[in-house]
Amino acid sequence: MTKRTAKTTCCYRVVLLTLFGVFIAGMAATFFASGHLGSRVTDPDYYQNGLNYDRTESGARNPGLDWTLTATLSGRDLLVRVCDEKGAPVAGGKLSLHPTREKRAASPLQLLESAPGVFRAPWPATAESELQGVLRFTRGEASASQRVVFFN
Repeated sequence: MTKRTAKTTCCYRVVLLTLFGVFIAGMAATFFASGHLGSRVTDPDYYQNGLNYDRTESGARNPGLDWTLTATLSGRDLLVRVCDEKGAPVAGGKLSLHPTREKRAASPLQLLESAPGVFRAPWPATAESELQGVLRFTRGEASASQRVVFFN
C-alpha cells in the first residue's frame, strides 16, 4: 500500500504542475497581447478618435451628421424643415416621427414632402395635447435624427 500512495501522490503533483504551467503561459500570452496588440480604443487619444469617427476611413462618413431638422407647428400640422450644413433644403428623403410617450407601441408617423426639404403631416388623432418622439430623416445611406416635443 505504501507504493500505491507514492504513485498517486506523484500523479497529482504532475497534474497540478501542468495546470500551473498552463495558467502561467496563458497569463503571459494575455499580457503580451494587451501590451502589443492594441486597438484604437486603448490609444492615448481615444476620446478624439470617438469625436472624429465620422471622418475616418472606417467611419463611413454620414453627410446627415451636418443636417439640421427644424420642427414647428403650423396650425394643426407638424412642419419640419431639413437643411444641409450650408442652409440649403435637403430634398428627396423620408421623414418619420417615432412617438416615445405613447402608452402602447404606436406606429411611426410618416411626414410627406410638400416642398423641397419641407415635410408636413396633420396632428395625429391619437395624440392629445403633447407629442414626444424622435424625428428620423433618411436619404440613401445618410440619416439624421432629433428628439422633439410638440404641445398643441
